[in-house]
Amino acid sequence: MEEVNLHRVFFIHGQLDDINVESIRKDCLKSHKDIQKLSKDVTDTKNEDLKISKSKEIDKIVKQIQKEFLSKYSQKIELLNFWAQVHQKYESTNTHDHVDCFDLKNSPDYSMVFYVQTPKDCGKLVFQYPINKYNQTKRWWFPSNVGSYVIFPATLDHFVTKNYSDDYRIALSFNFKIKN
Repeated sequence: MEEVNLHRVFFIHGQLDDINVESIRKDCLKSHKDIQKLSKDVTDTKNEDLKISKSKEIDKIVKQIQKEFLSKYSQKIELLNFWAQVHQKYESTNTHDHVDCFDLKNSPDYSMVFYVQTPKDCGKLVFQYPINKYNQTKRWWFPSNVGSYVIFPATLDHFVTKNYSDDYRIALSFNFKIKN
């Protein structure tokens, strides 16, 4: 786990190598083919968030992240929810954050992406963060590799650029809350 500090915005990124990403990939593609599993939340970006079932591999990801977060920050985090995105050629995701403006108290503190399939030219997860009080922003992204993850504040604006690959870009998203 590595921490990057950009103008008081903390990102944690690393690699989880002992995850069976092929099993997760199959679950994501199965869900992608089942239109009934698309999110019904109209505030979801393009309603692209796919519901997938919790699995042994999902549990392994969550437990490893919780352990690393506790080790690094001496804070426990709990999983609020998770979902998948499967981007086909030319698909992208608009700028958004993970805060529920109607329920700030129960909004996540941290969000995370875990990469399942990342063909060449599949797009980038881009973070946009303020650098001063005049609403000037900067952008930053991390390389996306299978098995890598990025943890970031849930309030941080981010988007995904277009997938120019002929193959799917597959990622999992997670929201966490700090346990008191």
